[in-house]
Amino acid sequence: MEGEITKVMPHTLTLDQRKRARLAGVVAVSCFHDQEVVLETSEGELAILGENLHIEELSLEDGRLDVTGTISGVEYADKKERRGLFMRRRR
Repeated sequence: MEGEITKVMPHTLTLDQRKRARLAGVVAVSCFHDQEVVLETSEGELAILGENLHIEELSLEDGRLDVTGTISGVEYADKKERRGLFMRRRR
């Protein structure tokens, strides 16, 4: 709707024993497969890296995402870079 104000939820990330990542402040999911989930948060672009990754729950309305699997890393890109970090890494 015109003039509608979208509330942006603050970004949080909770990692439970490297088996589950719970995020808030998720704006969009750019791409995902079993080794990587790339998403846009209210704090910039984020990649979750690992093996056997699955999106268990996604609610863009609420800005929430749950990912399970074996999580080996989390990488943020500066807001200025906008995909630069992830494009360089994917050779």
